[in-house]
Amino acid sequence: MGSNTDQDGAHDVGAAYIGASTYKRTAADELTDINQFKENLAKAAFEDWPNEAGFDGLTEHRGPIELRVKGSIPAWAAGSLYRTGPGACSVEGTKAGTFHISHWFDGLAHTHRFDILAADNDGPANNGKVRVVYSSRRQSDTFMQTIKDTGCMPAKSFAQRSDPCVGMFGKFMAMYQRRGQLYTNIGVTVNANPTAFRGITDPDRGSSQGHRAGASSLFIGSDLPLFAQADARSMEVKAYVPYSKLHPELIGPAGPAHGMQDPETGDYFSFNLEMGSACIYRVFQVSAGTGKATILASIHSKAAYIHSFFLSKNYVILCVPVSHYQWNGAKVVWKGSLLEAIAPFDKSEKCHWFIVDRRHGKGANAFEDDETGDVICEVIQYSSSNILQGFYYDVLLQRNNKAREFWCDRPTSDFVPELVRYRFPVADFHSSIESEDSKLPTPAVVLKVAAPHIGELPTMNPTFACRKHRYTYCLAHRGLSTMFDGIIKVDCETKEVLIWSGPRGHTPSEAIFVPRPSEEDRKPADEDDGVLLSVVLDGVNKTSYLLCFDAKTMTELGRAECEFAVAFTLHGQHVKGGGTSGL
Repeated sequence: MGSNTDQDGAHDVGAAYIGASTYKRTAADELTDINQFKENLAKAAFEDWPNEAGFDGLTEHRGPIELRVKGSIPAWAAGSLYRTGPGACSVEGTKAGTFHISHWFDGLAHTHRFDILAADNDGPANNGKVRVVYSSRRQSDTFMQTIKDTGCMPAKSFAQRSDPCVGMFGKFMAMYQRRGQLYTNIGVTVNANPTAFRGITDPDRGSSQGHRAGASSLFIGSDLPLFAQADARSMEVKAYVPYSKLHPELIGPAGPAHGMQDPETGDYFSFNLEMGSACIYRVFQVSAGTGKATILASIHSKAAYIHSFFLSKNYVILCVPVSHYQWNGAKVVWKGSLLEAIAPFDKSEKCHWFIVDRRHGKGANAFEDDETGDVICEVIQYSSSNILQGFYYDVLLQRNNKAREFWCDRPTSDFVPELVRYRFPVADFHSSIESEDSKLPTPAVVLKVAAPHIGELPTMNPTFACRKHRYTYCLAHRGLSTMFDGIIKVDCETKEVLIWSGPRGHTPSEAIFVPRPSEEDRKPADEDDGVLLSVVLDGVNKTSYLLCFDAKTMTELGRAECEFAVAFTLHGQHVKGGGTSGL
């Protein structure tokens, strides 16, 4: 498949690759690779890495479309890989012409499905190989029509820049017009078969048509307290489900895109943020058995942009970072933009951690140490919130020299992530998070890995959720692209990394781990015994392919090729499924 492994670590990460490769680096190589990263940025190496096809000129392919499979994708990985995220970045046909969306996170929601089909007696054997079929659907048609009718972004956005021609009166009117508007551009996370949502799921919507798929229900989430409930087969949105439908107190305007599901019980956990004179985070649990939502804790803290949180066997862990909204969140309504409402970063501020007992009904101020009971949280962190500015389309698409301004003309520390593991001693937990006098826990750092040995959109073997895990997978940024330029496997015990690097212009998406089932207990023998699935854009040829590679060695096993470009997406989920019964 054109891959090779360099286990000695000798590799020029500044070179323009002819073919894909996999190479190893150790903790001793961190400084060398950081300097190479800085050198790549200084010479604007990203200008030779085309990404345009992943953002513009994108269309639906409702399919299903049979893809050409090369190499070998294991039959035990059969199922549906859902991917969702921003699609097209402009809307044609408005009164003023073309409407351009400012920020990637506001791109038009578009969900994709790759069905990996193992041959069986009902379908073609495809010479003994698995088959892969693709389809996609936008979740933003109503949203697009509103833009066409009004010429502006409806409701609030993540980071849409204000029109300089809109005066104070226009902003004042827009603030009131946004109230009560339903935001219908939902496309950040995929929640397939959430057992806790059975009470609001129509079982007929997920019925399989054409092949036996693994998903029967599909809920697409975002950083708003709202789900788009979609047909698992067609991905057509059937309804919008606000948090308030789960519990009447969940009426705040924000919530994390990433809810958490208990791997044992199927219970769903998340929080809702109410802004205003009193900013309250309501941490809640939805029972998989009854579908009933319960408020576990109400936390008073500054309103902040929070994308995710932590879940361990016994605790929900919430970190309120230094990404505070101005005016207690009221500026979100005024500006109509989450990013524009975030206060300038203040180095003197500290993150506040809250740990909520989810087992025994006791609050305390995302896996746990088996011997001590200490809580350990693993997170990708930045020195400031400035990285969010790097996802404006002007930067991503290198318009008007904006990529050079962002990547070359500011301190590298602004956008270099670190993987950090924090330990919270169980002895420091407090019996209540309600008291304002309670001392917030202060964690100890037990692991730190710096970029480019770590990157973004981290994933792991899902069977190790809420358990100690050794390996983390994420997307590399080595200064070669305005997006991502490789996939990293991090060994959190040795700090060694294996990096898969595609040819120039091959940009991967979040890598989803699919564990190999064992014959005995249907669990993998080793934590890294499985495959990773990533949708890769070939920016040179403006096509995409589903890449399958060995999670142990980070070398390619096979791929399924599209004859068109698939949008860059944010997050996804693999759902186990059956064989085929034809298209």
